[in-house]
Amino acid sequence: MTIKDFRAGEHATILLTGGRAPATLEMARAFHKEGHRVLVAESARHHLCRVSKAVACSYHVPAPRENRSGYLDALESIAERESVDVLIPTCEEIFYIAQDIERLRSHCVVWACGLEQLRELHNKWSFVKLAERLGLSVPRSEQIRTREEWLALAAEKWLGEGFVLKPAYSRFASRTVFLEAGEASEARRRLLLGRLPALSLHAPWVAQRRVYGRELCTYSLAFEGKLVAHTAYRSKYRVGRGASVYFKAMMHETSRIWVDRLVKELGFTGQIAFDFMEEEDGTLYALECNPRATSGVHLLSGDSRFAQAFLQPSAGEALGFSLKDASSSRAMLAAAMPAAAWSGVRSIRELRNWLDAVRSARDVVFRRQDLRPSVEQLFVMYDAWRTSRKNGLTLAQATTIDIEWNGEE
Repeated sequence: MTIKDFRAGEHATILLTGGRAPATLEMARAFHKEGHRVLVAESARHHLCRVSKAVACSYHVPAPRENRSGYLDALESIAERESVDVLIPTCEEIFYIAQDIERLRSHCVVWACGLEQLRELHNKWSFVKLAERLGLSVPRSEQIRTREEWLALAAEKWLGEGFVLKPAYSRFASRTVFLEAGEASEARRRLLLGRLPALSLHAPWVAQRRVYGRELCTYSLAFEGKLVAHTAYRSKYRVGRGASVYFKAMMHETSRIWVDRLVKELGFTGQIAFDFMEEEDGTLYALECNPRATSGVHLLSGDSRFAQAFLQPSAGEALGFSLKDASSSRAMLAAAMPAAAWSGVRSIRELRNWLDAVRSARDVVFRRQDLRPSVEQLFVMYDAWRTSRKNGLTLAQATTIDIEWNGEE
């Protein structure tokens, strides 16, 4: 993959996709602050970047899941008409872009690798096998594609330690089933069979040994197998079992080494993120991979070198946080924090901790100089509610239904 190095001080035209994501708004503001011209292409009617002062123009494009060719035609047209220098996908639309990446590369730099590599990282089963081949730590896992495979797996003794069931392609833990140690009796396992959807070679599930300990996440930008930007953070507050809504940077050398080894072995270029569990003895296990932007962006964007890393990756050194920075870099989705408290706060002490977290973190959407995205959140939530009611989905699922990719050709 070829990435052009722009000269220091040279201003570029950046096209971001996935304008609905707070991480994309964060990136738009970071590029705009450094003097770059930012465009956004998004299929949602309302989205955070649509009304931001950091965005010069927002284009409404076809939904990639429903009209892939129309979506790619629109991106190509924007890239040609606006003389786009760099295209940066941020959400799952990256998989549709990767399917015709050379076409877009004829117009601009595209921060994405090929579809086969993305598929291997995104699929929860193939990711486990990849990590095992590279000698990296992941929990014991098995793929389930048929009723017979499930029944055979149900007899495995290791499931009695507690395990997790999840589709090979899924997000927000919206369909994940968790079983604690001691709950995995034969009757319970057979009962779960009725909770799984129709199994097939194209829609497999993964059973994974449940790891108990501390949750943490990482976000990185890599260029030709080298980390250009990297951070680790805690996942303390969530809405249900889904995505985190509070992010506190932390120093975690073991996870950095884990990520560094994987991107080096793959020669990976692009944004990449991981969910980890760390046991009490320090043993670290990677649970899954998101080869795209995630909320870790919020912890790096304050550094001017973050925007620079996309434009001068071969000249950049790995970015991170000093110990002092790690203790002070905190961000949150303020609109979702009350819901996180409702689902996770169970005592006065936990309430005090939650209040301290709210006071100490910045809202990733609100800016006094750029107020309209904060209002736009209301329209985004309303659209998600309507979609969820119409399609029988959770709110989280409704936010990505038109861009999600589940291994389709």
